[in-house]
Amino acid sequence: MTTTANPEPSGPRRLLIVSATMGEGHNATGRALRTAAARVWPDVEVGWLDVLDAMGRGTGPAFRWIYRVAVERLPWLYEFFYAWVWHHRWFARAAKRVIGAWSGRALAPHIDGARPDIVLSTYPMGSTGLEWLRRHRGLAVPTAAWISDFAPHPSWVHRDVDLNLVLHDVAVAPARESVPGASVGVSAPPVGDAFRPGDRSRARRRLDLPDHGFVVAVSSGSLAFGRGDEAVREILAGAPDAHVVVVTGRNDGLRTRLERAFGDRPRVRVLGWVEDMATLFTAADVVVSNAGGATALEALACGRAVVLHRPIAGHGRANAVLMADAGLATVCTLPGELARTIREYATNPAGLRAREDAAIAFARGRRLEDVLRAVAGTRAPARARPLAAPDALFLHASTPEVPQYVGTVLVHEAGPPLTLEHCAGMLATVPGIGGRFLPATTFRRARWDPGDGADPLSLVDDLRCADLTRAVDEFFSEPLDPARALGAGRLVTGLPDGRRALLVKLHHALGDGMTVLQALLSDTDTATGLSWATRPATPVGDNGFRPAPRTLVRGLWRLARAGRAPTCALDTEIPDARRHHAMVRLPGRRVRQVARALGVTPAELLKAAFAQALHDVVEPEAFRLMVPWSLRGTDSLRAAGNHTGAVSVDLPLGPMDVRQRAELIARQLRDHLDGGAPEAAHAVVRLIGHLPPRLHAVAARAVYRGDWFNAIATVMPGPRRTIYWHGSHMSEAYPVLALAPGSGLAWGAMTWGEWITMVFTGPPALADCTDRIAERTDTVIAELAGADGSP
Repeated sequence: MTTTANPEPSGPRRLLIVSATMGEGHNATGRALRTAAARVWPDVEVGWLDVLDAMGRGTGPAFRWIYRVAVERLPWLYEFFYAWVWHHRWFARAAKRVIGAWSGRALAPHIDGARPDIVLSTYPMGSTGLEWLRRHRGLAVPTAAWISDFAPHPSWVHRDVDLNLVLHDVAVAPARESVPGASVGVSAPPVGDAFRPGDRSRARRRLDLPDHGFVVAVSSGSLAFGRGDEAVREILAGAPDAHVVVVTGRNDGLRTRLERAFGDRPRVRVLGWVEDMATLFTAADVVVSNAGGATALEALACGRAVVLHRPIAGHGRANAVLMADAGLATVCTLPGELARTIREYATNPAGLRAREDAAIAFARGRRLEDVLRAVAGTRAPARARPLAAPDALFLHASTPEVPQYVGTVLVHEAGPPLTLEHCAGMLATVPGIGGRFLPATTFRRARWDPGDGADPLSLVDDLRCADLTRAVDEFFSEPLDPARALGAGRLVTGLPDGRRALLVKLHHALGDGMTVLQALLSDTDTATGLSWATRPATPVGDNGFRPAPRTLVRGLWRLARAGRAPTCALDTEIPDARRHHAMVRLPGRRVRQVARALGVTPAELLKAAFAQALHDVVEPEAFRLMVPWSLRGTDSLRAAGNHTGAVSVDLPLGPMDVRQRAELIARQLRDHLDGGAPEAAHAVVRLIGHLPPRLHAVAARAVYRGDWFNAIATVMPGPRRTIYWHGSHMSEAYPVLALAPGSGLAWGAMTWGEWITMVFTGPPALADCTDRIAERTDTVIAELAGADGSP
């Protein structure tokens, strides 16, 4: 949903081109798209990815070798494979499943890193991988597959990309027939700007060719397949006075053979790699090729007649048929046909001009910029996707009595009015909030499903209440229906001094606290000034979790030794979803000053203050705190979902100075961190995700419950600057955590402006205890600061 604070951009900000170096045709198409995109969206950031490189070291060289050998030495086998895929859909689908899973998984981390708003593919394996990601990982950005050959082979056309672009109207029907249900459109020729009609005489002078006379350019692409010597002989037989320029690309062997064969012919010039093919095509009267790919497109864009001589097997022959049907090429397959065609063009200027006019009409019939706008304007349909194991954990662990929600209380000072539409706009920044969760079945993992796509405005309501704590308790005690809605918001008005509050809760399976914070901050007026307050995106890959084996082994050993948590008065079976919350506001500067004086971090100091409060209020003999720990790296910093491990801290209790508690907690916490505890905990969550769906659900509920900890506590970073939302000063933000089954307490803390805010959550039966622990924590910090806690 668009808001006034964070309007949708007029075009994509980031575009990703997926190509491959298999010859130069696919890359040439990509370069043309990149140039056109820069004209349409001057500020767009264009990324480039070679899918063969992404698929693994050696993949590109191996596929290029196979392609070259098949075309040059085993054309019958290549033709057989090409025809087999055309005529047997089941074979094409099977090949796509294999290639799609391979290339899709390889593309995923690059797409997550690039965070594109639109993806364009110019190579079939890239398109197949994008289709796989759309089907299996919920890829949600617009995608298009450019088919840069005239013939839309079934391996090029994909039903689950948003648009398949063919080059001519004659290719639309074959494309739709090869993949029923595919969305097919017609593109302008994707060629570089240099390829356009130009001054033939000027081009000839640049190349030192005669201004008058007949000139034929022979080019078969960067790999220069085929028998170029036969083409040259037939051209000279058809027009003995013609000048022939042969381009052999990167085929040095062919260049050597042609130089030996025609070195004594002054009318034959043999070139290797040519940077300026546009000038050569402009200088020529006819361009001879044998594949109908990028070379033919570039020649047509220059307004030149194209002749396809003995098209290569597979796609070359298929392209030739459709180009001839479109009236854009003359196809010569039998001995002597090329000579007769060249003779006809050389002696019939009117016929040659008709071919040139047809080429120009084709090149100018559409604009590549308009096609790009059409692709960007598509809305990728939301697709169901399986939940990653760290996300599914919270869906499996959630029960009607202990729902797994995370949320926040956003307090606003008196100011401009806030509306339900504003609240809905903020809620809409959370990826997936309009969908629903489908639980695991015997054979299917838990999934996120778009459902009917709940309107964010239907997820918010308002309440007039003078007591913020009561409003918070009521809101977070109302369960969500994960089959209908995954989040909710409530605008609370009528607070003292004209203050307002926005209450937000989200199902924990949508993301961790960082997901919530980044999403909500991305909607604020000052989001552009916060480098990490960008709208998170649902990742299509994993979270890049690759711990060192030694770290993982050490962490697993620590987990195994920890055993069950001790019993405590706060351990309780929770009868229903009702909750009580105690909110505390601490002066951030003084907390940091005290922490520095004690040689600990502010997060460690808060845990020590909590331990002191727990000792003073509850007096437990032992107590284990489970601390979620972010494992986000640079590749998952802005990814939605849960990217955390956990560290368990056995709090030092009994009579002792708070300073000593802080030192002991800091030492234990750092020891666990150095020992790989967060990585090990996360690895366990991922590992059980490989179990069959039903067993995964059972295992998830077994690992996430009060048997292993007595309370949950987390400290999150947050902005220290002043935050405005629709002109309203967002003065405080409180993080709200969910309880775990069997555990009666959870608390979250966060830096916000000049404050460190805390929320203690417990069931109503422990309300008095929860309030006393919160009050005592506040007092402990004030005592340590030597003040009353005011800033």
